[in-house]
Amino acid sequence: MAFYVLAHPEQHASAPLVEQTSGQPNLIAEVGDSQIAVQVANHPDGLKMAAAFAWNLAKAATEFATRCQELAMSQGTDAYGKHAEFTG
Repeated sequence: MAFYVLAHPEQHASAPLVEQTSGQPNLIAEVGDSQIAVQVANHPDGLKMAAAFAWNLAKAATEFATRCQELAMSQGTDAYGKHAEFTG
């Protein structure tokens, strides 16, 4: 069964790496009162598969961030017609 999660990041959204138990890393996406955790599957190739997924996610996240920043800068001008500074 598939399901889809739609998140609208706001000011306090974050994506930390958490490793409460040594050797069991978790990637957490926190948006509002919700969290999504990415964990390592419990089988021999679990770490390799998680790493491959995370690298793919990192590439897509970088592309997403770049595009959002481009769009924000094209829309955000200050009173002097200069682009507002983007802080991320």
